[in-house]
Amino acid sequence: MFRIPISDDDAQAGYTLAALIVILTIIAVIVSFTVPPQWSLIMRREREKQTIFLMKQFARGIMAWEQKHQGAPPNLEMLQKARNPRFLRGDGKWAMPLTGRAEDWIMVPPQAVLPAGVVPPPGGQPGVGIGRNPANPATSTAPPTVTPQTGSKFDPAASPKDYVGPFVAVRPNATGPSLIALNGAEDYSQWIYTVQDLKNEIMARQTAMSMPK
Repeated sequence: MFRIPISDDDAQAGYTLAALIVILTIIAVIVSFTVPPQWSLIMRREREKQTIFLMKQFARGIMAWEQKHQGAPPNLEMLQKARNPRFLRGDGKWAMPLTGRAEDWIMVPPQAVLPAGVVPPPGGQPGVGIGRNPANPATSTAPPTVTPQTGSKFDPAASPKDYVGPFVAVRPNATGPSLIALNGAEDYSQWIYTVQDLKNEIMARQTAMSMPK
């Protein structure tokens, strides 16, 4: 039988090719385990950004409604019929990016919102039962503390999912830790951006622009 002689250089090239195939296989396995989770985190962060953007747009719509009607909109349907903000034009609905469903926006009533920087004392709400009892200091209640928070806080218990009535913000029907903090909140259940937050943001921008450079 005729055999083609194989030189040492050819054998070395064969070993090198085999080693390269093994290395590429290892890299492919590593990529298959690392890239999908990283891509999932990127997509999740983008959905969070879209959700925050829409929450701010809803706040703009509420502010426009207040300026025209001298009060908060009575329900989400009325805001949708007014086609304000602009993204509500068309079918009058917009899906909540975190879930992809339009029905997963929850209206936040005014009474559920605490002013920015105010934290209720333990066991009570701000302005309720506040004072010192000289006869029994143990029963005294502390006044609300003021902290350097930049956005509104709210009580989720006062903002049920089935709430219908005047509202000052919308929040996502979602729970769990978020990648992006909104007004210091790092859980979807605590996310809120009210019309007052929008007004404060606009005022802060105007103040910054009016300051001498």
